Amino acid sequence: MEQRGPWTRHNGRQSCSNPRFSVGRDEITAPDGRRGDYHWVDVPDQVRVAALVDGRLLVVEQFHYLAGPLWQLPGGAVDPSDADPLAAARRELAEETGRHGGTWTGQGSLYPLPGVTGCRVHLWRAEHTAAGPTAREPGEADLRVRHVPLTEAASAVRNGLLRCAPSAALVLALVAESRS
Repeated sequence: MEQRGPWTRHNGRQSCSNPRFSVGRDEITAPDGRRGDYHWVDVPDQVRVAALVDGRLLVVEQFHYLAGPLWQLPGGAVDPSDADPLAAARRELAEETGRHGGTWTGQGSLYPLPGVTGCRVHLWRAEHTAAGPTAREPGEADLRVRHVPLTEAASAVRNGLLRCAPSAALVLALVAESRS
């Protein structure tokens, strides 16, 4: 038995697993005293990077199997081989855009679906990066890098083109910071 705040976890098991995620089922007592099952998904933490190059934001455009076409900030999964989320952010930015080095600042982390997964998305700001070759994964063959003014990225959030929630949160935070 394990206490998690007002929740009690009696036992649990993994019901499905593959290289990208696993699904679990816990027997719980909810805060209202009701017993039941709580299903959850375990996925690796993610990263998103707001890379500013010559005063413009790097945005990647790609067609996603589940979400369709969208803009988002460069990023991806924190692999077990990465020492920490910053290492993953540096790797993902270099793979997708060819940008490396520079000055990096942590911008916090978010839980995009806290009722379904404990996965966090770690947010980073990168400036003064240098250009280099990309090393995209096969599934990123259609990825296109755009250099857009911050105001255009904010408009893309408002008009539904930039629909990745952590990317949108980071873009809007940068806009708010630029106005103060």
